[in-house]
Amino acid sequence: MFRPVLTLLLALSSCLLRAQGFVPCAPYGGEQAVEALFEQELCFPQADLERQLKGSVYLIFSVMADGEVRDLRVWRPLTPACDAEALRLGRLVRWHPALLGDEPRAAEHYLEVPFDAKRYLRQQEVRRCLGGYRSLADSSLRIHTPGTVHTPPSPMIPDGTKGLPAYIAANLRYPEAAYKRDLQGTVRLDFVIEPSGSVSNLRALDEVGGGCNAEAMRLVRSICWSPATFEGRRVRCVQQLTIRFQIPARLDR
Repeated sequence: MFRPVLTLLLALSSCLLRAQGFVPCAPYGGEQAVEALFEQELCFPQADLERQLKGSVYLIFSVMADGEVRDLRVWRPLTPACDAEALRLGRLVRWHPALLGDEPRAAEHYLEVPFDAKRYLRQQEVRRCLGGYRSLADSSLRIHTPGTVHTPPSPMIPDGTKGLPAYIAANLRYPEAAYKRDLQGTVRLDFVIEPSGSVSNLRALDEVGGGCNAEAMRLVRSICWSPATFEGRRVRCVQQLTIRFQIPARLDR
């Protein structure tokens, strides 16, 4: 009963606020990015995993006008170990602040962190990136930039960063809708490389349309990375990448 009632109350509140020009805070990359982050980064507590636990932890927090998260806490607990893991995951999510008109505003928000032992075990079989690096990761969860780390992140593909253009050219699938509409352009992507080597908080900074943004995101998610390091620790590091969609010249034109 908790989630339907909570969702209804939030929906009613959102409708009233939207009528006043209020736009609620939202995670970078939307709900899809949050789901992908949880799937890749969740570390299921062993005791709860063994008893095949299924349930959710609900977090509540405030997103300030600058996007900073404050007062992150458990609203509805599950188990002490799951609660602690949910709080860790909650701190990994980046947020756009709420807007009232065009002005950023602080607002309270909630986040559900699901725990499903059977699904988790299935996902472990297909997790692609490094994982298992929690003991060597910076526990502060600070997000660095490539210029502030000792070793910047590098894609785990042939020739590393230098090999990105070749990798993109070989693996890009031009969206059919964009091709038919002669849509071309550049998608700039912003994301975080986690200490595990996975991509999180992926968002597009430009809109090309015709499925180009989705294809650019698919390409980025297909790459595992060697994470950045700082003072001997694997750290979170923001990264940007541009992907150009250009239709080849047709001989029949």
